[in-house]
Amino acid sequence: MIFLIGGPPRVGKSTLAWMLLEREGLPGCPTDVLVSMLQRAAPEHGVRHGTHPDKAVLAQPFLIEFIRAAAEALDASDPQDGYVVEGAIVTPAAATAAAALGIPLTSVFLGNTKLTPENLRVAPDWLADADDTTYREIAAWVRERSAEACTASGHVYVELGTGYTHGIEQAYSTLLERS
Repeated sequence: MIFLIGGPPRVGKSTLAWMLLEREGLPGCPTDVLVSMLQRAAPEHGVRHGTHPDKAVLAQPFLIEFIRAAAEALDASDPQDGYVVEGAIVTPAAATAAAALGIPLTSVFLGNTKLTPENLRVAPDWLADADDTTYREIAAWVRERSAEACTASGHVYVELGTGYTHGIEQAYSTLLERS
């Protein structure tokens, strides 16, 4: 089973992935690794780190192939065998496309409609040296993106702005129940 975790930056995707890795003993990979490889090895594809909105669209074919390869490496005779893939390029569209290929997966998308520029300043390696306007724009973008894509596609969305710890546990339980 492939466990997909998506959502905009700074909402808790890595935290949820680490819960699955530690509690369930599952291996996994952040999609930042895939983005880094594409940025360095195949710059002609335009996939790069940062906040540009096309990143997920440009990376989707590569992400789906990565998910397919991870699924093929799983032991089909072991129902507990799984792999965690998390990142901002994991979108409802990518999850839908991977599922249409018959890849065994479950997904959850996180959001935080209460995210503020101050939340982004906590550990924003990818926003180093950004000005106040950029922080405000990114926080607004995260709030807007939090639920919209899931609503249209019927994927599970968990809002973390109303209670982070409870929301993360809810997302964790949802992934396991649907696997």
